[in-house]
Amino acid sequence: MSEKEKKCTCGCDEHSCDCEHEHDCCEEGCDCDCEDIVELTTEDGKKLKFYFVGTIEYKGKNYSAFEPAEKIEGIEDDDLIIFELSGDDEETADLLPVEDEALLDEVFEEFCRVLEEDELAEEAESLEK
Repeated sequence: MSEKEKKCTCGCDEHSCDCEHEHDCCEEGCDCDCEDIVELTTEDGKKLKFYFVGTIEYKGKNYSAFEPAEKIEGIEDDDLIIFELSGDDEETADLLPVEDEALLDEVFEEFCRVLEEDELAEEAESLEK
C-alpha cells in the first residue's frame, strides 16, 4: 500500500473530507469518524478503509498503525496493521510492510505502551477536572 487519503465514512467523494460540509450523517452531535479514516490503495489498485491509530518513532524510524474500518478478507476487525513510513512527510510517505517478525513484534509492543500511556494521561486529565 503506497497511498493514503482521508475519506469520509459517510461515503462522500471528498478526498479531504473533514466534515466541514454537510452530509446526511453529519448532523449536530454526529459521532462520525471522518477524520480518523484513511483509504489505502494496494499495489493492484484496490482501495481499503482503515482507522488511523497513530504514528510513533522507534529506533530512528517512523511507524504508523491502522485498524480495519471495513471487513477485509484475511484481516480481523481488531488487528493492528503496522507500516514503516518511508519519506519525511507523514501525509505523502510511502507505507512499507514490516517484514522482520521480531521487529514487528517490538514495534507492536511500543505502540501498545504508547497507547496505554495516552489512555492513562487522558484518564488522569479527566480526574483533574
